[in-house]
Amino acid sequence: MTQAAALEWTSRLGAVAAAVAALELLWVRRALADDGVFAWPVLRRELAPAPWIVRALADRALSYRGTLAVLGVQLAAALALPWSTSPLPAWLVLACSLAISIRFRGTYNGGSDAMLLVVMLALGIARSAPDTGGAAAGLAYVAAQLVLSYFIAGIAKLREATWRTGRALPLLVRTPHYRVPAWAAATLSRPAIARWAARSILAFECGFPLAFTHPAACTALLAAGAAFHLGNAIVFGLDRFLWTWLAAYPALIYWVDRATG
Repeated sequence: MTQAAALEWTSRLGAVAAAVAALELLWVRRALADDGVFAWPVLRRELAPAPWIVRALADRALSYRGTLAVLGVQLAAALALPWSTSPLPAWLVLACSLAISIRFRGTYNGGSDAMLLVVMLALGIARSAPDTGGAAAGLAYVAAQLVLSYFIAGIAKLREATWRTGRALPLLVRTPHYRVPAWAAATLSRPAIARWAARSILAFECGFPLAFTHPAACTALLAAGAAFHLGNAIVFGLDRFLWTWLAAYPALIYWVDRATG
């Protein structure tokens, strides 16, 4: 894959990821209102020690109306991302995602929000400095973060006895807030299937650095990763992870092709 193709596919898939992130929060916008679960008058108390200018800016940008405006800008920038070579849409998505993370004192949707920041930072750098090696550096950063995201997650799971014995997935599907479909819960509660699935996930995540060894290995591992995230989207409702991680895949393909070509 050429550098231009990698950036093009990153922008397309990143646009979907950013749009889905904005639309999901707009869908549950009542939770962000002043009488909602994530009311700004409650969250803003943590900024009490901050300088007045910071509090004033936060009140303007992270209030209920301000948050809706930020989400609207993110959605518009996401829609423009694949059609424009300007760095502005990428930087806008980055800024909006960062603002939303500040509002939630971290990330609203965990690792998918963090990976979206990684992808948008790389795109912003690549489009701001296209003739200075910025594009290659941005794609390298995304590829490294992608590999580390799987490998570190795999090592963390490997240290847990519940994953090594296959008891982790039956416990996860019984967690109420995931609302796992009955058929999936019944399937993953079977000991033999749970063990096979858990060990497959461990092998995939811990072995992901092998993607750097050969383009065929990279293709196989990315196919497994796409299937893994699609399964998580269907079973656990983690659809943001699917699009955000897919947006990082072209960077790894580019660097593996470059290193082994």
